Amino acid sequence: MAIQQGSVALSRYLLIGDGSRPKLADMAERLLPYQAPPLVLDGVKKEEQCGWVRPVGIDGVKVDLPPDHPWDLHDCRVADGVLLRMRIERRKVPATLLQVVYKQRFFAISQKSGKTPGPKERRDLRDEVKAELMGRALPALSYVDAYWRDQTGEVMVFSTSKKARALFEGLFRSTFADHMGCQLLAMEPLLMGMTAADLADSQVASEAVSRLSLATPVIFAEPSPQ
Repeated sequence: MAIQQGSVALSRYLLIGDGSRPKLADMAERLLPYQAPPLVLDGVKKEEQCGWVRPVGIDGVKVDLPPDHPWDLHDCRVADGVLLRMRIERRKVPATLLQVVYKQRFFAISQKSGKTPGPKERRDLRDEVKAELMGRALPALSYVDAYWRDQTGEVMVFSTSKKARALFEGLFRSTFADHMGCQLLAMEPLLMGMTAADLADSQVASEAVSRLSLATPVIFAEPSPQ
């Protein structure tokens, strides 16, 4: 977590719904299908995948627990919220490697069959080669940490990366927000002017978001003389 390393990058969100507060047991149940499985090094053909893992620092002195140690959301309760950690796995096949292996297979097929593969066969061959190499690629791992004040609906994500935020938003919605009937709203500058009472009122907040979505930017500065 960046905050443990002496730096903070923060993005704020708000859950807008009917005002009901989720129960920890229900949230823990929702999280289980979206937990990241044990890391697999071979045979994974997805370029990118993410899931929830055990947050760092929730066990005090127990820092040497095995990666597959069982856990659930009850273990993540801290003060007035829960800690969340998302693991991102990215795999990439270098373009030069893909091209070299593809050409080798292409010429081998041409020599064996005595004819040049057509466009469809070439596309299928390239996809086959890419999938094979992707299954052998080692993952690059990264993590996104967050703190969810579940009783107030505030979510703080310790990242400002657009890609990381998009992955977190998607996973959080699938895991929690959609089942709760809530909207996960990024607290952009235009919404910062709303009072705490406005944000706490789900109807007022929803109407404000709807109006802002229809707003048209206006240039207030006078144009310079021609």
